[in-house]
Amino acid sequence: MGREAAKGAVLLSLLTIAFAGKKVSVKEVVFDSAVSDIQWLGEDQKTVITQTTKGRLYRSTNGGETWNDITDFFKVDVPGSAPQPFTAESMTKSPVDPNTILVSGNKKTNFISSTRGSSWKKIRQKSQIHTVLFHKTKPTWLLLSTWTSTCNKKKDSNAPVEPAEDGGGPCNHMLYISKDLGKTFTLVQNYVVQFSWGDVALGQQDRIYFTHFRKKTGDQPKLYIWSSDVDFAYMDPDSKRPVTMVMLGNKFLVSHKFIFVAKVKDVAAQTVMLMVSADGGRTFNAAQLPTEIDEKSYTVLDTSEGQVMLHVNHGAKENQVGNVYVSDEKGYRFALSLPNNVRGTNGDCEFDKVLSLEGVYMANFKETKNDGTSGVDDKTKEAAEQGEALESEAAAGTEVDKRRAPKSKAKEESVVRTVISFDKGGAWSYLKPPRVDSTGKQIDCPPDKCWLHLHGITNFHNYAPFYSTDNAIGIIMGTGNVGPYLRFEPDQTNTYLSRNGGLTWTEAHKGAFIYEYGDHGGLVVMADDVRKTKLVVFSWNEGQSWYDFELSSMPVEVDNIVTEPNATSTKFLLYGTRGDTGVMYHLDFESLGQPLCKGVWAADSVSSDYETWNPSDGKNTEKCMLGKQVTYTRRKQTSECFNGEKFERPVTRKNCECTQEDYECEVGFTRPVGATDCKYADDGTIKIPLSCSRNDHFWATGHRKVPGDTCEGGWAPQQVSVPCPAKPMSKGAWSVLGAMGMLAAVLFAVNMLSNNDRVKGIFANYGFENFGNVRYANIGAKAPESALDSVGTRFDADFIEGDQDDFDAPQLMSYNDRERDRDRDRDRDRDRDDRDRKDRDEGRRSALDTASEAVPRLAKPPGGSRPEDPEDLL
Repeated sequence: MGREAAKGAVLLSLLTIAFAGKKVSVKEVVFDSAVSDIQWLGEDQKTVITQTTKGRLYRSTNGGETWNDITDFFKVDVPGSAPQPFTAESMTKSPVDPNTILVSGNKKTNFISSTRGSSWKKIRQKSQIHTVLFHKTKPTWLLLSTWTSTCNKKKDSNAPVEPAEDGGGPCNHMLYISKDLGKTFTLVQNYVVQFSWGDVALGQQDRIYFTHFRKKTGDQPKLYIWSSDVDFAYMDPDSKRPVTMVMLGNKFLVSHKFIFVAKVKDVAAQTVMLMVSADGGRTFNAAQLPTEIDEKSYTVLDTSEGQVMLHVNHGAKENQVGNVYVSDEKGYRFALSLPNNVRGTNGDCEFDKVLSLEGVYMANFKETKNDGTSGVDDKTKEAAEQGEALESEAAAGTEVDKRRAPKSKAKEESVVRTVISFDKGGAWSYLKPPRVDSTGKQIDCPPDKCWLHLHGITNFHNYAPFYSTDNAIGIIMGTGNVGPYLRFEPDQTNTYLSRNGGLTWTEAHKGAFIYEYGDHGGLVVMADDVRKTKLVVFSWNEGQSWYDFELSSMPVEVDNIVTEPNATSTKFLLYGTRGDTGVMYHLDFESLGQPLCKGVWAADSVSSDYETWNPSDGKNTEKCMLGKQVTYTRRKQTSECFNGEKFERPVTRKNCECTQEDYECEVGFTRPVGATDCKYADDGTIKIPLSCSRNDHFWATGHRKVPGDTCEGGWAPQQVSVPCPAKPMSKGAWSVLGAMGMLAAVLFAVNMLSNNDRVKGIFANYGFENFGNVRYANIGAKAPESALDSVGTRFDADFIEGDQDDFDAPQLMSYNDRERDRDRDRDRDRDRDDRDRKDRDEGRRSALDTASEAVPRLAKPPGGSRPEDPEDLL
């Protein structure tokens, strides 16, 4: 079949894989181009809509087994001309109604469906939709923003033009609200920069927060520098006028109970301060950090557990690192948690929460030659030389080889290491390495330089980052290596798995793989992530044993493996590219015939397929974390059965006695990786008592309880002795002292000369000889003020990292927004460049030449309204 004849067609073939007397069902689908987005719809998550990089849409009603191309359904007839083709640009799913999805397309054509895509209604806008935010609890409410139609037109004059009611006039960002799923819209505000719904936990889910320009004439400026004309405000749905909350608040983020606002401090100096509210905006406090941070970048890492994990880039953009700070429960008093956390050029940080467990975080940090913690050893230099050689070899290879080439991190004269925290960042430790590899061979490395290191999000183009899901309790996977530091060469990178929350690890497979969990973590599916492959590898016993089978006779470059968002199914979708086409496989492991597990309420008994498990940091004999012992029920590793999609996991909790691990460092104190004692940081954040004198000390509290920790009794922090600092003199005092020194030197020289017989007559002062008995009092000098008292502490930040798109208002600093669906496409950038892919795949054999017969395109959906007679919503 020729390419033109098959354009947009869905091609299907069926293959049943047999191994060990059991079968896995595999169905292959070929799309027009690579997959860019997948959305699951319906209560049962059986309806799937896929968008490709060329903007075509495909729909499946059986979890991805069979597909129909629905793109032509969205064509719009124009009187007197041919129907206009439709290109999908984005899909937005409602977080409260799994049946509702909005598709934004080119040429200002946008459609919405509340029937899982079986019928669609057209939204007609004067301008193209920019952003859609569905309400968090009300299924028919949504916020929608557009840029006026003049934004994409060239203006002959810069003279201000008053806004027109039809959305014309000057270029600006318009925010609308709809309470009837798009049938009618009401203007909320114009000249908007950012917007968001309020927090459900605070009862503010109907409140609309936004930043906007005070001056509402002329074209809306691009916010590429901090502006004195932008304020942070809110409107309730029935109010008529906005309420300003933070004057000069340029950017903001609403995350759980916290509201963060970047407030301009000095427009000329381009500095801001981070304002934090934990009470719904009634009060704001300036973030208190143990250092001055003018013109730097923030990233809010996580707020899901009652405190704020904050990454601050302190201007070291050439090193791409920043410090991680952890707040108290009020969210604005920060203490240093982890220095030199690895940061990407786009602001992504190698820091993630283990979703299935409370309080467990993983991160990568960089030890540099200049920070006094680590030097560059011979192995690091050797890695740099190997990386250079590999890059030279890759340069002569294919485009795929070039993209996969290591980046030779060792050449930066720094090493990256992976650490884990079991107490919300209070203390960090290295990952324990496996003793043997996946072949049973002993791993040989020095005990004092032997840890496990895993790749993070900043290197996702090359390797899959460490990964967890909510329903796979205690299971974490990642790609990396065992040794003193993280390696970036493909031949040094393997795939690792932990089934106890990161406490211990095993090598799952040689090489770098991409992975996904199903059956509540009872099923793990992987595929090669570096080379084109025909094989899929899977384990039904959490990594104790692995099986593999062939997908097809032709290899595919795998982009990702995904399953429905709950990770409870035994059916997966594996997608990637073959030639210039996209290819997807539906993998059904239910056909293995595994029985359902039994005995969930009799866990640990011989007749039960289940066991109980307590997460632990390996230090507490009672296996307590965050002050409580949590007991999960999970399938035994040797039980050959599936949990089933309806499995409900029993969980019990009881409080423990407090230990030092239940406390984190108070502001002004720090502790290195692997330590629990908090040492005085001497960073100027502790207020020095006025009575403190030199060679004296005062008492301070070095520990504070981790927010959310429920321990009782046991260890309690004691106040520690802190030496009083030597009070430095101010610049004025130093100037006076210098002048007095110079004067003394001059007087001393004159005195010496006056006693010289040769010049005595010139310099001698005989007048004072008559006043030899006169006494003079000592001059009482006031003690000089300290440098901290003179300068003060500044808490500013710069959220901007480069120019923004002219009509794409920058958002603040959201990194791990747990209120939204977790991005399943974690290992590949969805916004691929089609031209790059076409160049990369040049010369490969097209899958269309070998695929089976085409499935007819989707006819008119039952009950759907055709675009020829659409129900316009606006």
